[in-house]
Amino acid sequence: DSGLVSLLQFRSSVSSSPKVNVALVCLHTSKLYLPSMMKTTTALLLLSQAAAHLGVDDHMVAVPMTQYKRACGLPSNLSVVPQMASQMAAFLQGSKVPGAGIDEFTSFKTVHKDGFMAIDCVKDYMYYNGDKFGDNKHDYKLGATSNVSIVHYDAFVAKEDQEPMTQKVCFEFCRTVPNMGFFGVVNGRGCYCTPYFEPMESDSSSCDAVCEGDTTLMCGGKAKSSIFSMHMCASTGADLKEVSGKAGTLKASMDAKHKKATGLAKDMQDTGTTLQKAFGKVGDSGATGLMQDAKVFAGEMEKQAKAVKAITDKLGGLIKEAKGMTKFEDPAVVTKAEGNMEATEETIAEGVAAEDALDKLIELAEEASVADAAKQYYPVMYFVDKKYESVPSTCGGATVEKPIVQSSKDGCAAACDASIHSCVGFQYFESGSKLCFLFSKFQSAFYYTGCKKGSFLETMKKEKEATCYAKLSKFEGTSLKVDKSGKTDFGMKEVTKADRCFY
Repeated sequence: DSGLVSLLQFRSSVSSSPKVNVALVCLHTSKLYLPSMMKTTTALLLLSQAAAHLGVDDHMVAVPMTQYKRACGLPSNLSVVPQMASQMAAFLQGSKVPGAGIDEFTSFKTVHKDGFMAIDCVKDYMYYNGDKFGDNKHDYKLGATSNVSIVHYDAFVAKEDQEPMTQKVCFEFCRTVPNMGFFGVVNGRGCYCTPYFEPMESDSSSCDAVCEGDTTLMCGGKAKSSIFSMHMCASTGADLKEVSGKAGTLKASMDAKHKKATGLAKDMQDTGTTLQKAFGKVGDSGATGLMQDAKVFAGEMEKQAKAVKAITDKLGGLIKEAKGMTKFEDPAVVTKAEGNMEATEETIAEGVAAEDALDKLIELAEEASVADAAKQYYPVMYFVDKKYESVPSTCGGATVEKPIVQSSKDGCAAACDASIHSCVGFQYFESGSKLCFLFSKFQSAFYYTGCKKGSFLETMKKEKEATCYAKLSKFEGTSLKVDKSGKTDFGMKEVTKADRCFY
């Protein structure tokens, strides 16, 4: 139940230093901050004269931590604005803040942290750009990345219940907000809670503003925040295991998505490259353009998959590091564990955003087959010259969505149906893998009369197919022949007959 614990850090750049004798002497006093809740313990470091031989680069740093262990898990006495409390709880529960949305909780009701210590004086990016609900909500810039928000004391605590600001007042507020690992105080009175802090470029000013409620302590500066780390309630080992477990679950999901996206991108890239060469040889510019689109989209998927892989590798390293931590009664281990948890939670937030981006690309790149969906689509040559409706054909024009890979004709038709207001047909290719492209308007067509059915070449290459399909309901009773008069909206600008095959 110690109230003030000195964390000692020892740094040495000398590999062969004289033996140093260190003794810790604890002096207990009965200075009470809360009724029967805590005592103050001060740790003093005594060094032998041998320490002088370590050199000027070697030193020990004492970092005081204020603790309130007996308050852990107890109800909070805070009186918060109900509307703001429910708004913040909904955000935390529905957002992808690490841990939020997994376990039920009630914000501002239960104590989650048992201590705090000062760690830095910085101009904090989170203070200026991480407020989703307060006065700076118009400058909020984290929605597309980590999707977290800071929480301001004066926005959530009822005005009549607000106290003159001190480090302790800010801590007692922030320790009741789930997923917050730090709190900051600006200009002597501006208290906010944050899941992490991010230093930004600033001037040479310092945190020299005294706290409103305790003029013996500093609470930030005009532009900078005094940043404090909060210690989780006497459960560091369990907390570390929980955070690592969440990281492991996310990593497994991301690994699976990475594998899937990499496979889709490879198939699209390989098929696009093969068919681009084939159609390039016969001068089919419409088809070669489609293949270039496929290769570009495959590159986008591959790039995002690599970004996901980098994050899963980082998560793997943090999980491995966490597994090696024991002896959580050691303050140094606790500090290291908290650093690991902070890094893990921040990486989880990055991972969630990266996985979401990859999910969207995967969703665009594939389409589930719907039975007989392709029956409502006819070869485009049916609307140009029915005599050639069964020969291979390609189309050029305005496309919608992204190229689709590994999908059947029924899958491609289903994708076109899903874009009911913009899609009028699709181009289907099969060459080892399958590719299709959705069109909002046909402008040109290429049809091949040299692919003889029943020939030896056709038998050897029966897996190769190229057919442009138009939706019957869009073109029934019309013609897609070249309209030189320009009086119709449907007519092709160019239709080319090729007395050869595309392979």
